[in-house]
This record gives sequence, structure tokens and C-alpha cells, in this order.
Amino acid sequence: MGAVILVTACFPIESRWITRRSDVRIVHTAMGNASAVSLDELGDAASDAALLIATGFAGGIDPSIERADLTLARTVRHRGEEIEIDAQLVDRARRALADRADALHVGTCESADRVLGTDEKRDLAAGGVISVDMESGPLARWAAARGIPFLVLRVVLDPAGDELPFSDDRPFWTSVLRHPVSSLRTARHAATAGRALGRAVDTVVDALTGGRDA
Repeated sequence: MGAVILVTACFPIESRWITRRSDVRIVHTAMGNASAVSLDELGDAASDAALLIATGFAGGIDPSIERADLTLARTVRHRGEEIEIDAQLVDRARRALADRADALHVGTCESADRVLGTDEKRDLAAGGVISVDMESGPLARWAAARGIPFLVLRVVLDPAGDELPFSDDRPFWTSVLRHPVSSLRTARHAATAGRALGRAVDTVVDALTGGRDA
């Protein structure tokens, strides 16, 4: 696979442990639906990409999924539409990650318009969803419109029974001040999850670019 691979994440801690290399461009996007706008702002540097990998933290939906487990989407559900991801590409990524110590779950990812609570997660679990985030849907649509291959590889920060102390409807520091203890705990979990994600992204990129047997 030639050309540049785009790897997206919202926050630096999500991408901190991804190896910097010439054939990978890490793009920090806005949250939610504005994530695709961030790619549009790159112009040809984005539209000429060989592959787009949407990474970052996700919420666990399946109760069997634990914090720092990896999720790989076969399908992205966004606003009632199911966006299928190329099965051969997903399988190559799955095989590349098969020998890793980190747990890997493959299935349907829900792309929501806001941070979800535990009750909403429980409702999604009944429909067979494994994880939820806010960017995979808009990014999948962006890639599909341009004919760019696409993967969703994320790491779980908040399992099904947990809620993040943050909200997309108030400033970050307001959340920290309101929930200092849980915010500190979440920051520690984020570092652990970020390391697992970095290793996973490196493994998949190596496999797809010939860095090792794919």
C-alpha cells in the first residue's frame, strides 16, 4: 500500500504512542460531526490518502469488553444508516492484531452525536453493538464519498457500566472542577488505553504497508 495513511484522533493523548513515520500523517480532528470538516481543511493532502484509520477512545457497549480492550469495526452505524467497511481490509487488520496480548473485539460500532450514559449503552448492547464513539460515522461518510479505504480501530476508555466525568455540552475544565477525583482516575486510564492503541495502530500500519507479513 503506497501513499500516506491518515490516522485521526481528537486528543493528543489518544495519538501520543503512535509511532511517527513518513508514510503516516496523524490528524487531530474536532469532536463529533466536525471531525470530517477537519479533514476537508487539509485539502488534497487528505483526499489523496491511501487509507484513513479512525482511532481514539471509545465507550464499551458489550459488557464483556473491558477498559483498554481494542475494538475493530466491521460496520459503523450512524444516524440510522449502516456503513459497511471492506471485509478484506478488516480481516487483514484483525489477523495482524491476532497475536497481540491486548484483547480485540470485532463488530458493529455506533457513532453517536453526544456522550452516552450507561442506560443508553445498555440499549445499544441489546442491538449487538460493541462500542460507541462520536467521530467514526462522519469520518466513514467522508472516506466513502472519496473512495478512500477506511478502518475504525479504537480502544475502550469507559466500559459499559462506567460513565465518563466529561460531557460534550460543557467545557473540559468545568468537568474537571466538578469531578476532580474521577477526572484524575480517568486520566490514568487514558494513558494506559493510549499505549494499547498506539501499539495496535503501529501493528496494523506495519501489516498493511509490508512492514511485516500481512
